[in-house]
Amino acid sequence: MMRFVTAALAAFAIVAASHAEAAVDIASRMVNHPAADQWGVYGTGEKHQMVKDTAVNGGSAFQVSSAGIGANPWDIQVGALTSKPIQKGDVILLAVWAKAVTPGTITVPAVIQQTAAPYTKIGTQTLTLTPDWRLHYVTGTATQDYPAGTAGASLQLATGAQTVALGPVFILDFGPGYNLKDLPRNIP
Repeated sequence: MMRFVTAALAAFAIVAASHAEAAVDIASRMVNHPAADQWGVYGTGEKHQMVKDTAVNGGSAFQVSSAGIGANPWDIQVGALTSKPIQKGDVILLAVWAKAVTPGTITVPAVIQQTAAPYTKIGTQTLTLTPDWRLHYVTGTATQDYPAGTAGASLQLATGAQTVALGPVFILDFGPGYNLKDLPRNIP
């Protein structure tokens, strides 16, 4: 766990740039376990496995292959659950190391949301994955309370025949009143 907390601190130096307090407190903001082996997968027509990859923090990745386009993008998805509660008004940041394995560049929806109906969303973003490891972000503000385990983050992969590799995933709770503009954003 300490290895991943150290990786989190390094990865989120950008977040802390405008908030000195955040650098010291970033580990306490995690509401999930960040390791790549904590990803869960849902759907049919997928194959997944853990692979060694020294190019990503933690040294391993969760690799998922989708057989093709599903009726819905979420027909195949990988997700991480919260292990701590999120309160209404809390500002949430999803940060996930990800890359496209095949084909060269792909786009996939990513969401932070309730894990059961009505699947209330906290935040959503379409991510562009390339063959290079990049840290991708989704932000949002919780519109309701979520007890531990009832919210999570997922990437929806039934958008084509493709393989993605996912490294550590961080769901961070910055509490109420945090300015979304101070959080990192994806750079095209």
